[in-house]
Amino acid sequence: MDHKPALLSESELIEVFNYTKTATAVHIGEEAIIQMANDAMLQIWGKDRSVIGKSLGDALPELVGQPFIEMFARVWRDGLTLSGSDTPADLEVDGEVKTYYFNFEYRAIKNAEGQTICVLHTAVDVTEQVVNRQALEKAYLQEQLLIREQAINEELASANEELNAINEELAQSQEELVSTNEQLEKRIQNRVRELYQSELKFRALSDELAAINEEMTASNEELMASNEELLVAQERLQITFEHLEDREIALRLAIEAANFGTWHIHSVTRKFITSARLKELFGFYEYEDVTIEDALAQVTDEYRPYVAEKLESVLSGDGNYDVTYPVIGFHDQKLRWLRAMGNLKSDKSGEFSSFTGVVMDISELKKDDERKNDFIGMVSHELKTPLTSLNGYIQILQLSAKKADNPFMISALDKANKQVRKMTSMINGFLNISRLESGKIVLNKSAFRLDELLESVIEEASLLDASHHISYADPVQIEIYADQDKIANVISNLLSNAVKYSPENKDIQVRSVFVNGTVQISVTDYGMGIQASDIEKLFERYYRVENNNTISGFGIGLYLSAEIIARHNGKIWVESQLNEGSTFYFTLPLNT
Repeated sequence: MDHKPALLSESELIEVFNYTKTATAVHIGEEAIIQMANDAMLQIWGKDRSVIGKSLGDALPELVGQPFIEMFARVWRDGLTLSGSDTPADLEVDGEVKTYYFNFEYRAIKNAEGQTICVLHTAVDVTEQVVNRQALEKAYLQEQLLIREQAINEELASANEELNAINEELAQSQEELVSTNEQLEKRIQNRVRELYQSELKFRALSDELAAINEEMTASNEELMASNEELLVAQERLQITFEHLEDREIALRLAIEAANFGTWHIHSVTRKFITSARLKELFGFYEYEDVTIEDALAQVTDEYRPYVAEKLESVLSGDGNYDVTYPVIGFHDQKLRWLRAMGNLKSDKSGEFSSFTGVVMDISELKKDDERKNDFIGMVSHELKTPLTSLNGYIQILQLSAKKADNPFMISALDKANKQVRKMTSMINGFLNISRLESGKIVLNKSAFRLDELLESVIEEASLLDASHHISYADPVQIEIYADQDKIANVISNLLSNAVKYSPENKDIQVRSVFVNGTVQISVTDYGMGIQASDIEKLFERYYRVENNNTISGFGIGLYLSAEIIARHNGKIWVESQLNEGSTFYFTLPLNT
């Protein structure tokens, strides 16, 4: 005899709410009366359950004057959904008002008649990410300040050259004046002697003397003008020195406040000039001389070739330098994760370049990332057990429904089974990402027929979703050596995305061809397509296209696929036109 399950009580619903890590609350009315709030939301507010039943303004009086209470009223009145990203909010936690940053959403929940019955409030604290991004932006501004300082130094050098040229001209003018005076004295003496000889000669001498006086007057005027120009140049030079001194002090204070290490490398001599903080980050003492080779020797073995290659690439003029790597301190043997950023600037002479930059300690960020991955792996592993049991129960119910010839139950259980498969796939994706980022994912390679694997995955995809037609023409018949399960996972993910993002056009094409010593597989759909601005970020972890938020997913499928293909020494990319469709490609070397 079937028993109808009992409805959950309010306390049980609250307990269920508390299982989610997403901060969630339920409000009613224009005053945003707090009907329910899980522990994650109460922790963000810095409150306990005594706020239940209060309006948002009474529970959190510091929000008065901020836009959130009015936003709640609009959502309730107009049945809207309002959201924000990296939004600042001033909250009083532990008796102190601080600014936090959130990704939030206020969603009006309506009944069958379209009336708003409550407002679902979710929030994610992204304060640490925003603060870290602001720190990076500050570091970038400091870097630009350093570049500007170098430009001012160049201008100062040019001003010095101009000043030297003026001094040289002045010295030359003075020498010419002395020479002119000497010549004048000789000419006057000669004319005086000739005065006694002839009246005519005296008159000629007087005329010539007047002309010489005019030349002297002109020379004196030119000398005075040169002196005035020199005085103006000296005043400008003094102002420039004062500006440079102010900027140098500001730059030094900014670098010290950020606790960055700094370096300077001469591209020809390879002279390595470092700050005391940089030596400390690499485990050296402040008084020790450190070479480039000394610093590279502290980078761990698996990262050292990569860092050395990037360093040489930048010194040869190929792009900017932004590298993250672990080091073991020379004296303290302490493991640190560092991020180094810099750029190369050519000297005005063109004979050498200066490679300058900063390095920062990101060990705590790395530890947080590792703890997050461990948590994701643990939660994903724990969720697999109840899902396995649920899948077993559904299969038993499917057999029972088929025996009873109950079409409704068969259809409902098929849909439930599909959702369980989908949830299992998501959990496996998170588990694989956790293993991938902790270095625990292993490739189990074996020889298999690629065309047979493609046909098998296509057949399974067609059974799971019969709404689309997947064609696979002229398959390449080749045996490859790779991890069969993980390559199947990549193909399945690309097919799933093609189905998901082409709801109108049901045709999907799969192809495989030989290209330059590799086998290239492509999956083409004729759906909504991807904007050019999203393509370059598509394979990043947790990235989702903003205009596709109506389609479920966590943005891990393409990231995981890209990592699997990279570990097979292959490549993955996409070509797409908005509203025309997309083609995803990946290659596998034939000698993998």
